Amino acid sequence: MPELPEVETIRRNLARTIKGKRISRVSILQPAMVKREIAPPMLAKRARNRFITAVKRRGKALLIFLDSPDVIVFRLGMTGQMLWSSPGRPVRRDMHTHVIIDFGAGERLLFRDPRRFGEMYLTGKGNIECILRMGTEPLHRNFTPVVLNSVINSRVRIKQLLLDQKKIAGIGNIYSDEILFEAGIHPCTPSCSIKGVRLGKLHKAVCLILREAIACNGDTVSDYRTAFNENGSYQDNHRVYQRQGEPCLRCGTPIERMQLGGRSSHYCPKCQK
Repeated sequence: MPELPEVETIRRNLARTIKGKRISRVSILQPAMVKREIAPPMLAKRARNRFITAVKRRGKALLIFLDSPDVIVFRLGMTGQMLWSSPGRPVRRDMHTHVIIDFGAGERLLFRDPRRFGEMYLTGKGNIECILRMGTEPLHRNFTPVVLNSVINSRVRIKQLLLDQKKIAGIGNIYSDEILFEAGIHPCTPSCSIKGVRLGKLHKAVCLILREAIACNGDTVSDYRTAFNENGSYQDNHRVYQRQGEPCLRCGTPIERMQLGGRSSHYCPKCQK
């Protein structure tokens, strides 16, 4: 599932390609992908002939701002892809292509989602936070150890808390595992017990791992592609995620895997306490 680094990579790709362009047409091939706010025909009508003024991200959501009161929101779900197609780098439409945004001159943006857990909708710019209802942005300059401490002031286990989008926006299963290993914290640790030096290590790990993954253009362990249809490379840097039974890169102890709140969690039983 695309997490913050993957969506941020796509955002940066699209900021280079679609910002300032005029939408000539929006083709919604699978109306069920438009799940909120307004009906697909009205969405297509309100987006047509509008210029894109900005491409932003909120957690795992991609936001395309128009030169109107509207913003188009894409949530990629498990297998969603946003693929840029141009005459020099064409992308063919297939059965999993659900939305096409045309810009003319052979340029278009394709929303592709084989498992169809993603969604698209149009809403007002002032309504974004109310609809998304997401927590603090972990790469924002205001994300300090003090803010993190207020967020994790709970007896919920830290792995589960990191996955709670209403607490911290954008972190999923891959990066929660990698962050906790980097910080040396066991995934079952009660969040409220993380104080002092350990809190500082956790804050540093959140920022380090997410920025490292963005520098790698994200993590392609499954369907994720950049907007230019390329793989990310962070999977080559995994410390624990999907390394069950392999030796810890720090101490050599075999990496273990456990089920926690219905999700898998990979960790080193020696390095993470």
